[in-house]
Amino acid sequence: MAGEDPLRRRLQDLPRSAWVIFSGMFLIKFGNFLNVFLVLFLVAQGFSAFQAGVALGVVGVGAFIGNAVGGTVADRFGRRTAIAVSMFGSSAATALVPLTDGLLATTALVGLVGVFAQLYRPAAGALLVDVVPEKQRVTAFAVLRLAINVGMAVGPLVGGLLSGASYTYVFLGDALFSFAFGVLALSTLPGGRPPAETPAPQAAARGKGKGGYREVLSDRPYLLFLGSMVAATFVYGQSTATLPLHVTDAGFDNKVYGLLLGLNALLCVVIELPLTKHTERRNPRRVIAAGLALLGIGMALTGAMQAVWLLALTVVVWTVAETVYTPIANAYPAEFSPAHLRGRYQGAEGIAHTLGGALGPAVGGLLYSISPPLHWTACAAVAGLGALLILGADPGNRSQASTPQPARTTPEPAPAA
Repeated sequence: MAGEDPLRRRLQDLPRSAWVIFSGMFLIKFGNFLNVFLVLFLVAQGFSAFQAGVALGVVGVGAFIGNAVGGTVADRFGRRTAIAVSMFGSSAATALVPLTDGLLATTALVGLVGVFAQLYRPAAGALLVDVVPEKQRVTAFAVLRLAINVGMAVGPLVGGLLSGASYTYVFLGDALFSFAFGVLALSTLPGGRPPAETPAPQAAARGKGKGGYREVLSDRPYLLFLGSMVAATFVYGQSTATLPLHVTDAGFDNKVYGLLLGLNALLCVVIELPLTKHTERRNPRRVIAAGLALLGIGMALTGAMQAVWLLALTVVVWTVAETVYTPIANAYPAEFSPAHLRGRYQGAEGIAHTLGGALGPAVGGLLYSISPPLHWTACAAVAGLGALLILGADPGNRSQASTPQPARTTPEPAPAA
């Protein structure tokens, strides 16, 4: 309609499978209680903070493996199958956590949870690329992030209430939300799997067409993109790794830190989706580079700020940066990946974020302990390196990146009304 908001039209035009993914992501991020409360649960069981931290680190290792395995499962057995296996496996393993005795057994089990809990991610990203037209992909990934942010903002409040009654309820609640997404995926998502494809001439010229992750890892422009994502996640991860240390050193309590994170979440929810109608029209590499440069500036300024309102201003700067580059970056792997390898390309992106998420707290914490000014300067340098890497990540003219949707055993439902 002539008077209808363009953003509203774009949302209405998204296929129903995309909305299923959005709904599922909200469910599992809302119910992501294990990661939030695992350390508190283990300490309450009598384990040390160090032992609990190791167990949480094992969850991260499992997530790393899950992304890699999930890409292969999504490409070989189909997106719906990968999501269902991920959700049902995660649900079963999470429900067993409060019934497990001993640190070793519990740590092994939560590591398995990490594998299953991330196995769905490449399939979800690949399915969005499969069913969403190219011109709508940035919007789709922005809606996906909106669902994630809202779920993560509200869910821990419910988890906190459940933990007051019993940690068993926390893990059972997490398991229930994962199970719900699994049922939703099986009952509503299209089945089938991507067809095997003959490598395009451009791929053959680069020595590709090897199949599997070997082909992904031989894609040099895509490796530059992955490097930029490691850098981005490394720097952004300081918002939960070293920003709380800086807030404390500046003489403020945890309430101030909580308010700063709340400001970040609120801005993401309010501005990110409307902003995409401007950023999606521009060169994606330049948009991502600009966002990373702004992220580095915002983080570097953090170390120089000692007043609450100035700290809040730096949060605004790096949050705007996040909303600029993240939706574009999430959609960018589609520019590289042929249909039959979309899961693996998405899995490689997940691995890059997992690696950056692991390095950020470890290296950032070490640098901060040596010299806070050195740490914040290093954040700016890493973000700048990421901006340079993405500028070189040109996919060129890849006809396979926009191939028709893969064959399905069930038809794609009509767009949401």
